[in-house]
Amino acid sequence: MEKPSLIEERLVFSGLRFSVVRRKYVHRGRGIFERDVVLFPQAVVVLPLLSDDEIVLIKQFRAPLGDFIIEAPAGIVGNNETPEEAAARELIEEAGYRARRLVKLGAYTPAPGYSSEVLHFYIARDLEYVGARPEKYEIIEPIKLSIAEAHKMVVENKISDMKTALVILLYLEAKRLGKLEPGS
Repeated sequence: MEKPSLIEERLVFSGLRFSVVRRKYVHRGRGIFERDVVLFPQAVVVLPLLSDDEIVLIKQFRAPLGDFIIEAPAGIVGNNETPEEAAARELIEEAGYRARRLVKLGAYTPAPGYSSEVLHFYIARDLEYVGARPEKYEIIEPIKLSIAEAHKMVVENKISDMKTALVILLYLEAKRLGKLEPGS
């Protein structure tokens, strides 16, 4: 199948963390069409494992929802930073732990219909508590719970954050299928 060709792009909005562009494409079978695209940096999601049975999540205030939600530590990949470096940094900033080992579970596009964002998913092992260093705008409380409790919260929609639900489910499935090294 032939991909459409990009023939024009113009900035519609530029914000603190993302921009919106209007792209004009041409396709031999479809003619000319436009799409608005949210340009968002790559980001990371980290599931901190204190043991095979205990994890750390965070309760974080989210302005778009006007409320706190339960999430895995996460954040954008900075300039001149690899996803793994961003995962290590975000884990310290938001949960207060340094990981001696990060294992990548995969990379996924959360909203490809309108956003360029790619999320890199990690589990963090062999943790050392070093103290949280949240950014000025982050209102965060780390919480410890069992992986079974977290899984139940996903199934019961008490963890409604999609990236957090996915990282928990990816970890449990990888573990079930034996795709992780022992201790991962």
